Amino acid sequence: MSDQAIQRPSGKNTRWSISALLCSIIILNYFDRVAIAVAAPELQAGFNLSATEIGLVFSIYNYAYTLMQLPIGSMLDKWGVSWVTRIGMTVWSVLTILIAFISGKLLLYSLRFLTGIMSASAFPAASKATANWFPYHERGLANSLFDSAAKFSNVIGGPLVALLITFFDWRTAFLVIGLINVLFTVIFWRYYDEPGRHKKISDEEINYIQKYGANSSDIPVYRAKYIWKKLFTSRKVWGVTIGFTGYGYTFNLLLLWLPTFFKNEFQMDLLSSSLLTAIPWLIASITGVAVGGWLVDALIRKGYKPDRVYKGVITIGMLTGFSFLGAVFTANPILSMVYISAGLAGISATAPIGWTIASKISPPGAQAQTSSIVNFSNNLFGGIIAAALTGWIVDVTGSFTLSFIIAAVVLAVGLFFYTYVLGDIETLKFNEGEQN
Repeated sequence: MSDQAIQRPSGKNTRWSISALLCSIIILNYFDRVAIAVAAPELQAGFNLSATEIGLVFSIYNYAYTLMQLPIGSMLDKWGVSWVTRIGMTVWSVLTILIAFISGKLLLYSLRFLTGIMSASAFPAASKATANWFPYHERGLANSLFDSAAKFSNVIGGPLVALLITFFDWRTAFLVIGLINVLFTVIFWRYYDEPGRHKKISDEEINYIQKYGANSSDIPVYRAKYIWKKLFTSRKVWGVTIGFTGYGYTFNLLLLWLPTFFKNEFQMDLLSSSLLTAIPWLIASITGVAVGGWLVDALIRKGYKPDRVYKGVITIGMLTGFSFLGAVFTANPILSMVYISAGLAGISATAPIGWTIASKISPPGAQAQTSSIVNFSNNLFGGIIAAALTGWIVDVTGSFTLSFIIAAVVLAVGLFFYTYVLGDIETLKFNEGEQN
C-alpha cells in the first residue's frame, strides 16, 4: 500500500489523541513497578528483606498479573476496553496509595498481589484499543508508542522516585505516584470510548480507520472454549508467544533489577544509580518508536512485504540485544551502561512488532485474548521467573552474571521461535458456528 494510495482524513485526528491516552495508561501502569525497583534498597532496609525476599516482592505482583492475563483477555473482548480499564485503574490507584501507609511484610506482599490483579488489563487493553482505532499501515507506530511508554516510564519515573526518596522517603514516593494515577484515571474515564461512539470523532475518520483495516468494536464474540483450543493449538500463536517472551525476559530483568545492579556492582548511591538507569530506557524508548514503529510502517508503505520487514527487524534487533551481556564483564559503570543501552535498544525495536503480529494473526473477536496469551507467557517467564530467580542467584553467588547469561539464552530461544516456528503471518480462521 503506497502513501499516494492512502486517503487520510482531514482535520482533527482523534485516533492519535487516543494513542496518547493509551501511552499514559502504560506509563502509569509501569510507574508502580518502577517505584518498587528504585525503592528496593529502601524497602529491603525498612522491612528487613533479603535479596530473595525483595525478589518475591517483585514476583508476587507478577504472579497475580500473569494469572489474570488469560481471563482479562476474555473480559476485554466481551465487555470492551472502557469499563474494564476504568475499574482496573481506579482500584490500582487506591492500592498504590495504601502502600505508603503499611508496615509488615505480609501487608506488603498482599498489596503487591492485589495491585498485580488490577493492573493486568493495561497491555491487552492497549493492544485491543489500538486494533480498533488504527488501520494496519499506522498500527506499527501506534503499537510502538504504547510499548515504548513502558520504557519511558523508567526515564521519568526512576529519577522522580529517587528524588522523592532522597528528599523525603519511599512512602512519599508511593503517595505521589498514587495521586498521579487518580488524576489520569479521571481523564481516561471522561475521554476514552470506541470509535463508533466517541463524541470527538468525525464520520470521515471513522470511515478511514475502518476502510484500511481497523477492527470493528461490534464484531462477534466466540465461545471461550473454542477460542482457547484454536489459539493454543496454533503454531503461529506459539511462535509469537515464545518469541515475545525472548524479549520479555531480558526486559523484565532489567526493569526490576537494573537500579540495584548499578548500586551493588558499582557502589553507587540511589540517585546516581537511578539517573544512570534512565539513560538506557530513554534510548530504548526512542528506538522502539523510531525502528519498531516509524521505520516498519514506512517500509511497508513503500511496498516491502510485511512478513519480511517484521522478521528482518526482529532478527537484527534480537541479535543486537545480546550486547547487554557485556555489562557484567566490565568494571566501568559507564561502559556497562553503554552495553545495556545497546541491548535494550535492540530488543525494544522488536516489541511493537510482536504486538502487531499478535493482532494480525488474531481472528476478529479474539484480539484481546491473543494478546493476553502473549502477555501471559511474557510475564510468566519474565515477570515471575526472572524476578525471583535473579534474587536467589544474587543471594547465592553475590553477582548478576549468571542471571544475565540465562537472559541471553532465553533471548536466543525467542529468536528461534520468531524466525522458524511462527511461519507466515496470516489471520487464523474461526468457524461462524462457534459464536456466542
